[in-house]
Amino acid sequence: MPFLTRHRPVGEDDTRSNPSLLSSHDWTERIRAGDEVAFEAMFRTHYDGLCRYVSAYLGSRDTAEDVVQGVFARIWEDRAHWVVSDVPHYLYAAVRRRAMSQFRRAAVRRRAAPLLALEAGGAAAAPPDAEFEGEELRRRLERALTALPPRTRAAFVLSRGEGLSYAEVASRMAISPKTIGVHISRALSVLRKALLTS
Repeated sequence: MPFLTRHRPVGEDDTRSNPSLLSSHDWTERIRAGDEVAFEAMFRTHYDGLCRYVSAYLGSRDTAEDVVQGVFARIWEDRAHWVVSDVPHYLYAAVRRRAMSQFRRAAVRRRAAPLLALEAGGAAAAPPDAEFEGEELRRRLERALTALPPRTRAAFVLSRGEGLSYAEVASRMAISPKTIGVHISRALSVLRKALLTS
């Protein structure tokens, strides 16, 4: 039974079969070395708690999942430079910072909304330079979307373009909903940068 294993010393064999037994230092060392098993164990150990925590800030489980998955995607992408002494403290601080930046990104989206509304027929009432800015913004976003890796682009188009849930996209692409979340988070990060580029 699982509760019995808590009372015996943790050995190297235990951490290979159950990476969640690793200390923060061991996790960071293994993840820096590219150990996907350790990374997945960290992800599984902290994912739900982080989503619950950040959804209180954002008021949306989907948005919270985007934030949390974005933090994990960033850790993996920059794993060679990832040095952390207290993994839980780092993760909660990182998702809190990312959640706060969600509000700033929402402000950018509100600013861009009139430009994107041009497609919906509002061009007649828009100032002359808004049409040009809207077209340039659309071109930037299309270029960024085209440059995404094929699976990331497919996940994004199915989720945001066709309005499918992560579970529906996962079913179509035959991968897990959490992996879909990582793809969506990567796509959003790239598209946000395209949106903010002057």
